[in-house]
Amino acid sequence: MSRRLSENASFSEMDNLTGSDGEPFLQDIGGTNAQTDYVTMSNYDRASFYAVLGTWDSSDDLDEFRIQQASDSSGTGVKDLTTDASGGNYDTDAPLDADGDFGIIEVRAEDLDVDESFDFLRGYVAEAGNTGVDNIGAVLTRYEYSYPKKELQGAAVTGSKVYVDPGT
Repeated sequence: MSRRLSENASFSEMDNLTGSDGEPFLQDIGGTNAQTDYVTMSNYDRASFYAVLGTWDSSDDLDEFRIQQASDSSGTGVKDLTTDASGGNYDTDAPLDADGDFGIIEVRAEDLDVDESFDFLRGYVAEAGNTGVDNIGAVLTRYEYSYPKKELQGAAVTGSKVYVDPGT
């Protein structure tokens, strides 16, 4: 069975610091940051954060590129799900630093800290320097929609169990 991305995915574009809706490929983040909104992973199995550099000043690097998790859509308890550091998930020793460079981070729902009720995530990028134009585009995609699963019927005691599938 094949699936269409349009049937089981949701896209979130990047916003800038002013909180206005982002034009996905027109964010100048020189000396600042940008991020997607916090979105729930409820009913999704995977997420991908894609960022591509547009017009980029050659003396600047993309300093931060990560996915963050939180316990609600306002960002309560925000913490990093992926890392951006020397040797991290996004290795700052080999950063994105030229027009057309791109990066992709992929995570699974089970990577979230569910013990602490973290069910929301966002994509986040930042560039500390501002020696020129540093345009970046990014989009967070949640996909592989997981429908709520029915609990299997069975005996409530140990021993033999019978599972009933009404679809067969």
